[in-house]
Amino acid sequence: MNEVDVKPGAEYIRELLFDGEVTIEFTKKDGTPRKMLCTLMPEKLPKREIKEGEEPKKKRKVNEDVISVYDLEKKGWRSFRVDSVTAFSFSI
Repeated sequence: MNEVDVKPGAEYIRELLFDGEVTIEFTKKDGTPRKMLCTLMPEKLPKREIKEGEEPKKKRKVNEDVISVYDLEKKGWRSFRVDSVTAFSFSI
């Protein structure tokens, strides 16, 4: 595992998430620490079924300060603020 001590940028974290599994440590809004194994690798994301006649979801305004990820342990979508990241690690 590689540990990075510098404050990463959102784009760098997103690149890592699209390339593999990343353990992100951050401080939640309520002040408690959280450690999460997550990814944005398409092959590891759940498939979304589109039902016949279903309206497509509207695009939301993207908040560059927040990253939405798939939590591999809780099997659900979660998000974190980039400025709350305290550490992250990944395997090459």
